[in-house]
Amino acid sequence: MTEPQVTPVQRVLLGAAGKEAKNAAWVFALDNECAHIARVVREPMMGQIRLAWWRDALSSPTPMPEHRSDMVDALRALDRFDQMRPHLIALVDAWEELIVGASDGADAFARGRGAGLFAALAPGGGAGASLAGTLWALWDLAGKVDDEELAAAALSSARKMAGTVRAVIPALPRMLAMMATVACNDVEQGKGAPRSLTPRLYWRLLRSQFFRV
Repeated sequence: MTEPQVTPVQRVLLGAAGKEAKNAAWVFALDNECAHIARVVREPMMGQIRLAWWRDALSSPTPMPEHRSDMVDALRALDRFDQMRPHLIALVDAWEELIVGASDGADAFARGRGAGLFAALAPGGGAGASLAGTLWALWDLAGKVDDEELAAAALSSARKMAGTVRAVIPALPRMLAMMATVACNDVEQGKGAPRSLTPRLYWRLLRSQFFRV
C-alpha cells in the first residue's frame, strides 16, 4: 500500500499526533486530494464529478469495485472509520462548496472542512473541536486563496470566534491544539496561514506543543 501524501507542515503536526498518527495522516491525505482537485479543475462540474466519486467511495456500506484505490482502502481500514465516515464526507462536501462558490462561501467551506477534520480526529470533542476546526480552516483558506475578498471574509469570520476557540484549546488533542493555537495567534493579528513551512512556522508549531498561547 502507498504511503499517505502529506505536506511538510502536516509531517511536523503528525509528530504530535501520538496513537492517532495513522488516522491523521490518511485524513490529511484525503484533504490534500480534495484540495488538489479544487486547484486543478477548470470547470466546477468536473470538480463536482471527481468529488462525488470520493463521497460515494466513503459512503458506500461496503467497498465497491468501481471505488477502489489505495487511499480509499486505507481510509476504510482505519480503526475508527465508521465513526469518522460522516466527518470525512463533510470534508469532501466542503471542497465542493468552495468549487461551486456557495452563497455563504468561506463560512460554509470552513464548517465542513475544518469541523469535519477536527471531529474526525477528536472523538468526543463535540462542539469545541468543531469550532476550533472551523477557525483553523478559515485561517488556512485566508492564507492560501488568491481571491482577496474571500480571504478577507475568512479572516473576519475567524477573528470573531478566536476568543471562544482559545477557551476550548486545552481540551483538544495535542496535534489539533497546535493547529488551533497557531491559527488563533495569526487571525488575531489579521494574518492567514503561510503558504509553506517556513522556519518561523516550524518554530511556532513546536512551541505550541508546550505553550498553547
